[in-house]
Amino acid sequence: MSRAKNKAFLILFIFQLFGCTQEVGNSFSQKTSYKFKLKNGTIVCRLGNGYFSNYFRLYASKEQRYSHIGIISVENDSLMVYPTEASELTGVGYVKRESLDSFLKGITVYGFYEFNYPQEVISNIVDNVKEYHTIKAPFDLSFDSYDDSKLYCTELIARAINNTDNTTKIEPTLKLNGKNLFSLEDIYLNKKVEVIHLSLN
Repeated sequence: MSRAKNKAFLILFIFQLFGCTQEVGNSFSQKTSYKFKLKNGTIVCRLGNGYFSNYFRLYASKEQRYSHIGIISVENDSLMVYPTEASELTGVGYVKRESLDSFLKGITVYGFYEFNYPQEVISNIVDNVKEYHTIKAPFDLSFDSYDDSKLYCTELIARAINNTDNTTKIEPTLKLNGKNLFSLEDIYLNKKVEVIHLSLN
């Protein structure tokens, strides 16, 4: 693939991260989650409604299903999600904490996945993500997969797993413009991860 096309794809990748937070009404409710058990450490993926989310789905994802990812933490009987996102206007962002309903507001394509780990390991993965939230780790606009002082969305989850589990190291397999990036499939198609529920879309 030419350098020009790689560069174009990388730009689209950046824009989708700004655009994937756009909303078009409610399509998911936590009432739905009672049909299947969401636990501490459940991975949640979504396809954003932003214009550039679709480009990322097409060009930077093998399955072409999702555009973003987060991890669930059960807190006082509430389902909270920890993702990292950047502002569409400023490009500034941090690891954030929001309700599951907020993360999936207006979203019709989503999926839930769980780790095939002992609960203690899963709790440590969640705690590691929370540590990045506590220090307000900024969003990584340079998409450097080898520096955790800043993090893009899939890097946050991959690093939390790698920091906790030394037996199943996730490697960045997506190559764009000379960079190695963590793809969504690097996480949810990992041999230690199992699907528990997919939207009908």
